[in-house]
Amino acid sequence: MSKLMKFLLFTFIIVWVFEGIATYNGSLGGTLALCMLMPMLGALLVKANIKEMGWRLRFGKNWKYIFIAYFAPTVFQFIGAVFYFLVFPHDFNPDEAFQRFMSPAEYEEFVQNGSPFISVVVKDISDSLNPFFSFVPIIFALGEEIGWRGYMYPELKEGYGRTKGLLIGGVIHGAWHFPAMLLFGFEYGKDYIGAPLLGLVVFCFYTVAMGIVADYLYVKSGSIWLPAIFHAMINSEFSPRQVLGNSHPERSIFGPVDIGIISMLPMVAVAVFLLWYQHKHEQMEIEEYFS
Repeated sequence: MSKLMKFLLFTFIIVWVFEGIATYNGSLGGTLALCMLMPMLGALLVKANIKEMGWRLRFGKNWKYIFIAYFAPTVFQFIGAVFYFLVFPHDFNPDEAFQRFMSPAEYEEFVQNGSPFISVVVKDISDSLNPFFSFVPIIFALGEEIGWRGYMYPELKEGYGRTKGLLIGGVIHGAWHFPAMLLFGFEYGKDYIGAPLLGLVVFCFYTVAMGIVADYLYVKSGSIWLPAIFHAMINSEFSPRQVLGNSHPERSIFGPVDIGIISMLPMVAVAVFLLWYQHKHEQMEIEEYFS
């Protein structure tokens, strides 16, 4: 059995067992945070060369990639939410959303103060970008990225070529979430259009796109911290649900969170461009070599 297969078996079985236990206990709770560390443990189990994954951030050299890793998820989220609300304008209902998120007393005070909904959104974005709140998410995201981008993706790209490796890796990453999605309604809920299977397919499209961008940041920077930062900012980014009415929960498969069919379009577009750009650059290098 190959090292990669051992890694996948460990990472999947242990996480799926944890989520099965969480189902029995009736709460996902802190299980998800624990699960994020399992790809790292899987990489350690197969004795992956973790020391060579790039542990220096090298801010002077990588500042632009650090900037992209830190802010791109928020940009993707914001543009994707705009796309969603352009398609479903009646779902944009901050007043209804605030009544859902706030206690009656908080909502009454909010209305009396005459606070515009934009102030809540701006505060949420500001909090999500606060470095003080980003440290813990980055550490947990690092647990995944050591396994995915640090070990699995290089193995897949070596065995199947860059493009196929990235596509296969993204599907594997997506499938790793399936028990939580099926048992708990993680990501889309349980009542969306096409449930429960459509969500599994759509989420894999998202993880493929996310993996392509994260891998690009890793390759260009040579530092495992870059995909970890990117992953962490995705997990802790602001939520457009703060302005989403609750009349059509079945539309969660479309957005407005960036895992939806419509709202993932900005990240998918960037991922497709990166695949094209890298392929074109590779072809130019081959032509120069043989010319």
